[in-house]
Amino acid sequence: MPITHLSGLQLKRAVISGAQRVIQMQEQLNNINVFPVPDSDTGTNMALTMRSVAEGALLCKEGSVQRMSRAVADSALMGARGNSGAILAQFFQGLAEGFHGRTRATLEDFAQAAQHAANNAAEAIAEPKEGTILTVIRDWSHSIQARWNKAADFRTLIADSLHAATQSLQETPRKLKALAKAGVVDAGAQGFVHLLEGVLHFVQSGKIDRIARAGLTFGNAKAKVEEAPEEITFQYCTEVLIAGEKIDRNGLKEQLRPLGDSMIVAGSPEKVKVHIHTNEPEQVFAIARNYGEVAHTKKDDMRRQHTKAHHDPNVETIALITDSSCDLPPDELIRHGIRVVPIVVIFGNQSYIDKVTMTERDFYRMLADSPHHPKTSQPAPADFQDVFLQAAANHKQALAIILTGALSGTLQAAQRAAQTVKDQIDVHVVDSKNVCIGLGLILREAADAIESGVNGIAELKNRVEWAIQNVRLYISFETMEYLVRGGRVSRFRGAIARLLKLKPILRVNSAGKAELVAKTFGGEHGRRKLMEIVKKEATGKRKLRFLVAHANAPEAAREAAAQIRRYFEVPEVAIVGVSPALGAHAGPGAVGIAFLGE
Repeated sequence: MPITHLSGLQLKRAVISGAQRVIQMQEQLNNINVFPVPDSDTGTNMALTMRSVAEGALLCKEGSVQRMSRAVADSALMGARGNSGAILAQFFQGLAEGFHGRTRATLEDFAQAAQHAANNAAEAIAEPKEGTILTVIRDWSHSIQARWNKAADFRTLIADSLHAATQSLQETPRKLKALAKAGVVDAGAQGFVHLLEGVLHFVQSGKIDRIARAGLTFGNAKAKVEEAPEEITFQYCTEVLIAGEKIDRNGLKEQLRPLGDSMIVAGSPEKVKVHIHTNEPEQVFAIARNYGEVAHTKKDDMRRQHTKAHHDPNVETIALITDSSCDLPPDELIRHGIRVVPIVVIFGNQSYIDKVTMTERDFYRMLADSPHHPKTSQPAPADFQDVFLQAAANHKQALAIILTGALSGTLQAAQRAAQTVKDQIDVHVVDSKNVCIGLGLILREAADAIESGVNGIAELKNRVEWAIQNVRLYISFETMEYLVRGGRVSRFRGAIARLLKLKPILRVNSAGKAELVAKTFGGEHGRRKLMEIVKKEATGKRKLRFLVAHANAPEAAREAAAQIRRYFEVPEVAIVGVSPALGAHAGPGAVGIAFLGE
């Protein structure tokens, strides 16, 4: 049926689909990044920004486009990274202002909001340039304005406007000399086009999933960039978030203008994100404090990033791939460019994509309320094949580190897929013999090895095998109910445990199987016993790195992380929620600790 009105739910799903597309194309965007600085991070910054946007959309349960667009705008501002990310944040801010007062949006409402979003994005830039993302956003909004009253519905309007945006993208090298010299289109502009591709895919199909590698104006091009970091005038990409009341964005802009270039001041009177390239980041932070409370400060050395990205263009990097049973902070997955093949979670006849279309909060609510126990469906070989072929666009080799084969057929699916693509890319599939944050630490070790310049796939696999043999994962459970429901524990054993009020602590052993190591009475007793085991096993190891995971038990996870920091004197311990694929078996209240040391 024609889509003549846009609801909050439709906007939510369209934005998530667009975010998925940008994240999918992150590496290609990094490859063509030359303006304003060729530091190869535009794709990563846009992916991080859009991940925050998607998360905000998922968490919002409002039905109106006004409230949904406001949630999206706030999330974009909080998660905005880099030049293009800040522009996207201001774009979504303008879209939300354009949808103010609307429960549903007509085509005309959408046209007005798009125009407001484009104007807002342009106003945030101190010195706008033609041939960038701003140009494509402007041309896209003009197309919407010209076509909305002739379009049959949102499907045709979005399709037509995407065509206009793509044409504008193709013109960017003619408008910006740096792009023509490097032989590429503008990376931020290409990212915006990818966002629209994801939106159109949802509008046409009603699905949120990976889409074909289409729309690459310059194919799999990589920018031709000379290694000359000394030519970067302002060394630090500096960002700061300011919260206050009636923040004077124009006054802030004028104070910051002498300190650098590529300045963007995005946001609202209550919350502002500043992005600027400068040699004086601390001065930027000091000025920001005069306008409100400062948070989320960041300064990246662009000269170092440029050298790292372009020091040897002939060096072939290795792609990293895993499945969504791997629990790492989402920002780490994006920053390291780790591709994730999702597992599907099923409640009755409803399917959800793990970590894409379901939040942790939604999952545990359904776990408590649904008459159906969730089932998990492993990825099909075709799912892995799609991701392997995407990696083939930029890599000759890939390492897929997968959920333990002792607990799932996911490993076999990956192995079959690797055989089908062997003519396009050499994929090495490794059984992690682990899951959750244990698998996360193994992936982190592999990513660190690649970034430190590991010498080929054989050396990388050796390092990964060392991590597999040395990583330890222990999980304390608050209930046996979900282990019984999922068939991991027999009903007889479950009944005995309930009768005696016993709660297990399990570990993943060297064969990749769950193994009982202790029985507790749960609660504080269980968490104390878990910590005793970790202290005993980890004491004496060097260069310890930890991860803590929880199943809807954030306070218990924070306390565990604090104890680890104090006892082992480590500066930071990341905390993640376990994936729904594991939460279906662990049940609420479970806490896991994984560590790796020498």
